[in-house]
Amino acid sequence: MKSFIKMRITKHRKKFTLILSLVSFFFLIGCSEVEKKLNDTQSLNTVCPIIESKSNYLLENPRNISEAQKLISAKSNSSQYRNQILNFSLAQLYLSPHSTNLNSHTLFFAKINGKEIFINSIPDETYEFSFIAALNELAQQLKKPISLKSRLNLVEKNISEYVYASRSLEEFIKNNQAQLFKSKPLKKMYFRGAQGIRENELFRRLDYLKDYNLLKRKASPTKNKTNLTSAHLFTRDNYSCSFDSKVFNADIMILKKPEKAYHNIFSHYKDKNNYIIGVTSSVPKVDNSINEFLFQKSNNDSYTAACMTKDQRNHSIFLFMNGITYNAQVLNRLINSHSQVTNAKDFMDTKRSLMLTNPKRKVSEIYGINRVKNDKEAQYYIPSLGRLTILEQGEFLSTFNDPRNKQLKCN
Repeated sequence: MKSFIKMRITKHRKKFTLILSLVSFFFLIGCSEVEKKLNDTQSLNTVCPIIESKSNYLLENPRNISEAQKLISAKSNSSQYRNQILNFSLAQLYLSPHSTNLNSHTLFFAKINGKEIFINSIPDETYEFSFIAALNELAQQLKKPISLKSRLNLVEKNISEYVYASRSLEEFIKNNQAQLFKSKPLKKMYFRGAQGIRENELFRRLDYLKDYNLLKRKASPTKNKTNLTSAHLFTRDNYSCSFDSKVFNADIMILKKPEKAYHNIFSHYKDKNNYIIGVTSSVPKVDNSINEFLFQKSNNDSYTAACMTKDQRNHSIFLFMNGITYNAQVLNRLINSHSQVTNAKDFMDTKRSLMLTNPKRKVSEIYGINRVKNDKEAQYYIPSLGRLTILEQGEFLSTFNDPRNKQLKCN
C-alpha cells in the first residue's frame, strides 16, 4: 500500500514539475526564448495533425484570391504571364501592408519556361525601397521592365478599394494599438472607431499613386547607395538555402535581440515550369511611417529563412522558417536531420531544436519526432520553435501550414 501511494505521489510530482516548468516558460519567453529544464520522459513526443491545402494561389488571407485573379489569367501565354506575376507581386503592397511594404526584406523564387530565378533584397537604410528593388530585378530577368508608376496604376485599377485583413494584420494592430491610434492617417486606415480591424474584416487598401511623388522624394537620398540585392543561393548536399549553413554547422552562436517581425508568403503556381513565390519580412515602425505607409527599420535580422530541395518523386519542396529570432539556425538544424528527403510531412513532424550559449544548452520542441539520437547537450523543452511553412509543387501547389502554436495543443 505504501509503495502504491509513493508511486502515485511520484507520478503527480512529475506532472506538477512539467506544469511548473511550462508556466515558467510563459513568463520568460519574452526575454530569453528558452525555458525550464524537463526530463526526456516528461516531453510529449507526439505529432500534430497536418492539413494539406491545394490551390494555384497562396495569400495571407485566401479571401483575397478573387483580387489576385483579376491580375492573373489562367489562359495567359508565357509573355503575358511574366507581366502578370510582376503585377501579382506588386499587389502584395495593398493586400498585406504591414508585412509587405516598400522596404521589406524580400525573397523571390520564380521559374518561367524552366528558367529558375532567385532574388534576395535587404534594405540598407529605412527609406531604401528593397521590395521595389527586388521587383525591378525580377522584371529585368523576365525582360518585362515597365515603369513602377504604370504598374501601380494597373494594379489599383483592378484591385477593389476594400480588401480582407489577415490574422497577421489583426495581430500587428493589437500589438501596436497605442502608436497607431496616435497617427491620424494610420488610425483612419486600421480602426473603426476605437476597434482595430480584425481578421476577415474589410479595410480600405492603400493608394500609392496618390502619394507616389512624395514617396519617390523620400527615397531619393538613398538612390545612389548600393542596394543589397543578391541572386546567390547557398548550396549544400540536396538543399539550396538563403543562408550559409556552414556558419551554423560550425556551432557559431549568433545572438540576436528578439524582435517582432511580420511575414508574408505568397505564390501563384501555373505549372512546374511557371510559378512565382515571394516572401517578405518586416518589422514595421510607426515612427517611420509616411502618411498611411508603413516602413520597417532597416536593421531587421528577423527575416524569413528559406531552403529548397526535391523529394523522391522529383517534386520541388520549399521550406520557410520565421516567427523566431533564430530562423536560419532552426531551419538549418531541421534540414540536417533529413539527409534523404522523403516528403513534406516528415519535415513538419520533426522536433525542431536550437542551440544557445551561456550556458550552452539545446532547446527542443515538445511536439514532434526526434530524428537526432544520442544528444549529449542539456535539454530544455518549449511548445514550439518558430513557424514552418512548406510548399510542395506537384500537379497543384500544396501548402502545409505549421499546426503548432505556443500552447500545449495543436492548432
